[in-house]
Amino acid sequence: MNLVDSTKRYVADDRWRLRLFDCVAGETRRVAAALRDSRFSVTGSWSDDEFRRRVKALDELLVDLYQAQVLIARWGTTSTRDSLTLAPKRLADGAGEGGGNTGFLALQWYPSLVLSYAGGIAAVASGSYGSLLALMHARVVTSRGEARLVEAATRGIDDVRPHFKVLSGNERHYVPLSEYLYEKLKPILDEALCLGSEYDLACDTFEILCAVEFSYQSGRGWGPLGRFGWRARGGSNLLPQIIKEAAAAGKAWPPVAAGLCGGDPEKFAEHAKNLSETVARSGMW
Repeated sequence: MNLVDSTKRYVADDRWRLRLFDCVAGETRRVAAALRDSRFSVTGSWSDDEFRRRVKALDELLVDLYQAQVLIARWGTTSTRDSLTLAPKRLADGAGEGGGNTGFLALQWYPSLVLSYAGGIAAVASGSYGSLLALMHARVVTSRGEARLVEAATRGIDDVRPHFKVLSGNERHYVPLSEYLYEKLKPILDEALCLGSEYDLACDTFEILCAVEFSYQSGRGWGPLGRFGWRARGGSNLLPQIIKEAAAAGKAWPPVAAGLCGGDPEKFAEHAKNLSETVARSGMW
């Protein structure tokens, strides 16, 4: 039985949480071993063609984990959160460290980042904010010390973000990495969860909450902009709506109640406002 079929069989019943964990752990070990192969060496020569090849190879290698993340985030319980966070944490081990090409070193954060997106969007779509926060707050060890995944992966991928413009269809996009992940994960989430038109809302909400939490965790006062930034120009400005909903609900707002911004609605309001100002200054309008 492959990972996806095993996940479907075990995820909905807490009695099988150990078997689910073992299945995810086995696939994570397989992927981690493949990532040490020479085709992903960080000492190779950089080129746009090589970048395209590596991203495609990574997506092919990780496809079963993408699908498992979606299913666990949607159907899992508090007992299966170790399975949800396992692959993003373990594939972050040693990412971006040591000598080599800075672009390829940054790309080592790609697996953890995409798995965070896959699980995070699914969690938002199903209102499973506890699962979302479990992903954001997963502890990873970096050369700078221990950090939460939402901060470590965002920082780690920074050097290679602009290069996603070289991928087909991304040449004119303001946020090429965000656009690429949106397109890559859309069919996976739609097949698993039949989201249809709800996918855009779930994706934008996820990126907004991640950006706010990054701002809070890093103390930088800003967060990474995704598709939600430029979509505001077309009338799909979700951020003010989220800010309004959070203000009305206070501590009872589900993301804050789950632990976003330390469970403090005032902190959320502060960092969400900072994000709004970042969008306004970005030139996407």
